[in-house]
Amino acid sequence: MNLYLRLLSGVILAIISLTASISIALAETKERYLTLDSDGSQSFASLVQQAEDLAKESIAREFQENAALTEVTIIITADRRRQRVPVLRSRVSRHDWQKDARIEQWTRYFADAQLLLGFRDGNTSPRNSGSSQVMNVPAPSRATSRENDPGFRDD
Repeated sequence: MNLYLRLLSGVILAIISLTASISIALAETKERYLTLDSDGSQSFASLVQQAEDLAKESIAREFQENAALTEVTIIITADRRRQRVPVLRSRVSRHDWQKDARIEQWTRYFADAQLLLGFRDGNTSPRNSGSSQVMNVPAPSRATSRENDPGFRDD
């Protein structure tokens, strides 16, 4: 009787592990990298909107073309003046996408992209800033700026 009980528990464990490995093997994820070319005339807000639209279209297309796909990650970078910077990353499962296809909730935005791509304001680019105000502030002397640095040591 004890032998049958051990044999039965071994068979049950084998079936459970086989089932778990099959379900893991059936799950398929995909990661895509896409790049937008930014011209100098568009604002950062319009660039982000364009990136969101591209991500939404790409996610929908990936799920439509591959029925076995369970999760998609889309990373959109922008290319502006030979600088490539990630703007957003969207990661969503098929189940969540079917429930709600609003891209904003599945997306992480890279806040430093605006600065790294050379946008001064959220709405303007450096070329189209129009009447920008320049304040004439004297540059601090080298010794003063070093002394005010928290990492400055005078040994």
